[in-house]
Amino acid sequence: MPRLDLPTLADARRFALIVALTALVYALAGWVSLKVATYVAGVIAAVWLAAGVGAMASLRFGLAGVLGVLLGSFAIISQVLPVETAIRLALGAAASAAVMGYLPRHLQPFSPTLESVPSVAKFALVAAPLGCGVNALLGVVSLYSAGILPDELIFQGMWVWWLGDLLGVYLIAPILLTASRWDLLPTSKAARVEGLVLVFGMLLLTYAMLTHIQPLRPSEVVLFVLLPGVLWAALRFTVTGASLAIFLSALIVLGVAVVSSGGAISSTVPRELFALQISMFAMALAGLFVSAALAERRHSEMRLDMLANHDPLTGLPNRSYFQDFLGHALARAQREKSQVSLLFIDLDRFKHINDSQGHEVGDQVLCVVGNRLDEQLRADDFVARLGGDEFAIILMHPPASRAATRVVRKLLKTLVEPFKLEHRRYAIGASIGISVFPDDGLDANTLLRQADLAMYQAKQRRSGFEYFSDELNTVAQQQLSLENGLRHALDHGELALAYQPKLDLASGRVVGLEALVRWLPRSGGIIGPDRFIPVAEETGLIMPLGRWVARATCEQWIAWRTAGLNPPPVAINLSPRQFNDERLIDDIDAILAETGMEAAHLQLEVTESAAMENPQRTFEMLDALRQRGLHVYIDDFGTGHSNLGQLKRMPIDALKIDKSFIDDVLTDSDGAEIVNAIIRLSHALNMRVVAEGVESVEQLAFLKKRGCDEIQGFVVAKPLPPDKIEAFFNRQIDF
Repeated sequence: MPRLDLPTLADARRFALIVALTALVYALAGWVSLKVATYVAGVIAAVWLAAGVGAMASLRFGLAGVLGVLLGSFAIISQVLPVETAIRLALGAAASAAVMGYLPRHLQPFSPTLESVPSVAKFALVAAPLGCGVNALLGVVSLYSAGILPDELIFQGMWVWWLGDLLGVYLIAPILLTASRWDLLPTSKAARVEGLVLVFGMLLLTYAMLTHIQPLRPSEVVLFVLLPGVLWAALRFTVTGASLAIFLSALIVLGVAVVSSGGAISSTVPRELFALQISMFAMALAGLFVSAALAERRHSEMRLDMLANHDPLTGLPNRSYFQDFLGHALARAQREKSQVSLLFIDLDRFKHINDSQGHEVGDQVLCVVGNRLDEQLRADDFVARLGGDEFAIILMHPPASRAATRVVRKLLKTLVEPFKLEHRRYAIGASIGISVFPDDGLDANTLLRQADLAMYQAKQRRSGFEYFSDELNTVAQQQLSLENGLRHALDHGELALAYQPKLDLASGRVVGLEALVRWLPRSGGIIGPDRFIPVAEETGLIMPLGRWVARATCEQWIAWRTAGLNPPPVAINLSPRQFNDERLIDDIDAILAETGMEAAHLQLEVTESAAMENPQRTFEMLDALRQRGLHVYIDDFGTGHSNLGQLKRMPIDALKIDKSFIDDVLTDSDGAEIVNAIIRLSHALNMRVVAEGVESVEQLAFLKKRGCDEIQGFVVAKPLPPDKIEAFFNRQIDF
């Protein structure tokens, strides 16, 4: 049996308060309407202001508002009519309010603040006329049944009642519905002066027309004085401003009616009353539609501005807005002799989340980060998303050494806190680079570049944050020089391959080679891979460099075979970017086909960290390579974070123990045990194991005793050029 949820005491009190206040305001508005302008049988007001209260209450408060209208209507009408008739009229008023309150909710999209033309049309041309028509019909029928309204006044009463209710809705409801948007009214001194000029201008013109133009009808005041004023307010101010102008105009015209003819009483000529109603009707509709159209235009402009200057995902300012703001901030800091700290933020581990969980989760992570950054900053600080997982913050402060440190530590502490998305917990960190105006630069581009350099330094050192220094600039210049030189080397044949043999410890024979790239500038000397490979990785040059190495290796192996030699299988290294490249398989297929290289004699070495970064993709890639007959080695094993369960299922041929472990096998018992454990693990997984970086006979003896399959290092040979490495083919080396 379903459980019935009873309202709480607080909800009941709020409901009762809304009912009581609505009834009070409705009764007060009805009393004013009856006193100022009555027409048919002393009970049908030419302008029933209370209808506007009812429409607003029903739209905003639902059932509570409708009940308030029922009580308020009965309270005011029972003062002039019998109780039974008052009940019927009160029910008609409540039904009218219900129609005006509930109908717009089924005509979506609809804005209760009337800030769009469709919303005004649905309310003013559909809901209000229908609701007022219901009240007018029920009211006239009730008065006629009670014998209060004679036969000859039925049609006239119906018309006046309907227009009176409609005018009340147009005059009161908009100003009450837009009350929540009063914060949008202009607050500048010039705008306030303009508003006062508009009000006094309407009053003065009305007084002048009443004094110097006789006879003057109220409807003419509306058309010639008040309507232009309302349109002015609609053009210059918001919907709220136009609603205020409409309400003020209603007060003025009703005052004119009272002054000129003692009020719209039963002796008023019907034609004059209808003219007054129609003119006010036109004034209100014109003001509402014009103000709504302009509000739509302002919203569209704001929307376009938002799209142009803000990131659609996080809602933060984008790169364009950031650059404009930074330029203004620097100009202001120069005038005020203050400092600007620019924080360049790059997220750690974001790529792993994005690749493993999908872009949808990645987008949610970016939103979480954006919110956290925004919440931790002061109101006058500025945070923007520059693109991808990069954010920037601008801090203005008095001159001080490393003034941003406290804020940066707070941001880093906030960002590392775990969070939940779709029932999973995630943790993410950040690396932050900081540059300071005027110490590190005087223009926006320089500061941004230097903060970027500092961020990369923080990421490499894993220090969390770093300030820019001149040393970083020197390093950046060196890296730029290396990048340009490497591009030239790729285009002008300054690269060469060296080969290091792999020795089988059981037989003493060379069973494999590893191809290693060398950069030989025409100016002389040699640039080691430890210098240019990181630059190639960072700049993306690793892709064409990797393709060159693969092609040159295969061509050299075929050349050896053509020359009648018997070269062993040769291995090439795949960088993390290469291994994650969608075109890797196609590139290898093309190189094998074009060079005639046999896949079984080509080995691929992948670092442990690259292989384990995205296990699912690694499985797919390794399976595709295995189907082509290629062999895969896991390089630098022991330095990453392998999952043994995943490692067991991967189609891998061998593990290569990193040199850092081999260096310690004779001096460190822990290091020796680690190497021994890796050898046993490899054999347990039916994989061969290769030790790289073996430099002494003692190390070789240790590894041979523990059952290591192959070694590679200076104890066998240093990397040699193609013509020198040929001497090791079919050679047996005994130690």
